[in-house]
Amino acid sequence: MGSLYDEYITLQYRFKAQKQELQEFRTGKRYMKLQDDYRRIIAGYQRENNKLRRELADEKAHVIDVRKRGFEDADQLMEEHKKNYRKMEKELDWADKRYWKLQRETDRKIEKLKEEHQKEIEKKDALIQELTEKLERAEARLRHDSSNTGTPTSKTPEEKEKRIPNSRRGSGLSKGGQPGHEKHDLEPPKEEEITTVLERKITDEVCWNCASQDFTETEEYDEEDDKYEYDLEISLVKRKIKYRLFRCNACGNLVKARYMPEQHGKCHYGSTVKSMILSLINTANASINKVPVMIAGMTGGEIRPSEGYVAKLQKKSAQKLDAFRDDLRMRVIGLHTVYWDDTVVMADKKRICMRFYGDEKIAYYVAHDGKGMDGILQDGILSALQEETRVMHDHYSVNYNSKFIFKNLECIAHLERDLQKNADDTGHAEYLEIKELISKAIKFRNDLMEKGKDIYPKGYVERFHKKLDSLLEKAEIKAEGNKSRYSGPPERSLIRRIRKYRDNYFAWMKDFSLPTTNNLSERSLRGVKTKMKVSGQFATTTTADYYAALRTYIETCRRNGINEFDALIRLSDGNPYTVEEIIDRK
Repeated sequence: MGSLYDEYITLQYRFKAQKQELQEFRTGKRYMKLQDDYRRIIAGYQRENNKLRRELADEKAHVIDVRKRGFEDADQLMEEHKKNYRKMEKELDWADKRYWKLQRETDRKIEKLKEEHQKEIEKKDALIQELTEKLERAEARLRHDSSNTGTPTSKTPEEKEKRIPNSRRGSGLSKGGQPGHEKHDLEPPKEEEITTVLERKITDEVCWNCASQDFTETEEYDEEDDKYEYDLEISLVKRKIKYRLFRCNACGNLVKARYMPEQHGKCHYGSTVKSMILSLINTANASINKVPVMIAGMTGGEIRPSEGYVAKLQKKSAQKLDAFRDDLRMRVIGLHTVYWDDTVVMADKKRICMRFYGDEKIAYYVAHDGKGMDGILQDGILSALQEETRVMHDHYSVNYNSKFIFKNLECIAHLERDLQKNADDTGHAEYLEIKELISKAIKFRNDLMEKGKDIYPKGYVERFHKKLDSLLEKAEIKAEGNKSRYSGPPERSLIRRIRKYRDNYFAWMKDFSLPTTNNLSERSLRGVKTKMKVSGQFATTTTADYYAALRTYIETCRRNGINEFDALIRLSDGNPYTVEEIIDRK
């Protein structure tokens, strides 16, 4: 922040100095100085010319005087004076020619100087414009936060107030429990549920009656003052698995139970350990090198899996979910409203894409090398959706490709941030008025839905769009006059986008069952960003897709009320929940 502010001050000083220099050019001070120099030179030549003319006049007067006095050699003297006169005339002609030559050269130099000065002025004007735009960008960056860009609130500078977007309305009540509110404490366990009893003995207590500290233990307890606590103990299990032999009644052959795929080695980790490892990586977002340390800490150092084992477990567990992901993808295709979004993550020092599809009950993740159409078609979801399906997104133009036939819904939260950003960058209040208009319409819709209604009052939608048109027209006039290369193009682009995709932005006004934002997708991808903060990057796009597969399984189970640890134990046992068990269960 300090370096940015120093740069801002330096730009301000440079701008002031250049503005003063430019003002001297524009006021003509330097040009007037050149004119003064030119006049001094011409005046010198004129003085010399006048001097020669005076000398010539003196010679003529002398000749006349000589003739009047009748000197005998007057004719001879006249000839000499004529020669001098012709000589002086030649010198005068030469002086005149030199004068006009100098005049032309001076004019040319002045014109050239004017051209150079004009170019210098244009150059400085361009520099001033560039510095002004840099200053605008710097000031805009200082204004950017979570309310006008996609910047997460966690990246708010310390000196700025953290602005957390929240669509919920304040109740006007103080924080915390309200008067008369029933207090909820942990319920004591039943006597038959108690597993351990601890006794608290006197340490440094003093007798309240006589202040003595000499006590003798009794067999009595204060039953009314019993306390209870819930705690967790991790008990290490070292299990031996025996395989009993069975004799075939038909042929007498001895048969034993098959090994599980994970039990081919002499000794292996159980499903609880595996589930803990998978939970730490994919839910707690712990890095691979931290997981062995954490497991060792939980087990007193008895169990410490290698990093290689952790990586292989992630891969094998994800591969067990191939059929689950295929089934879940078909469920996504059958949804009435599909939310989707993607975000950039790193893998092997390259930018790759993590994508989400789903709704309140389904979370489908997938990783790709890039954000392009190839990956979307490879997913096979958008291309398979029907015409009646609604897709909520953050204005991805790829969704309007002719390959797709579904109906698009645009995220209002992103639109409101763009409106706030344009208002902050341009100072045009119309964008704040549009934002307020939309916000009031959403709150009014929420109030109506709470009352069991599914439609706005008659004429409300028409009045909304009429007001929106009026504000867009005013904003468009101001946008045409905005010549800033920084804020002008985005401003005009936003107006065109609202006009072009108006039906997609405001479909929720006609159908209350449709969402207004794509926040569900953004929340679903938030854990992926947390994973990046902890681990930095994935090894490859393939390992990123392993993470996507396990997130798909865990998140879908959680959204349907299934304990994720239980789900991971079933996965570790080779018997993961099926899509039908998760979604279709009663």
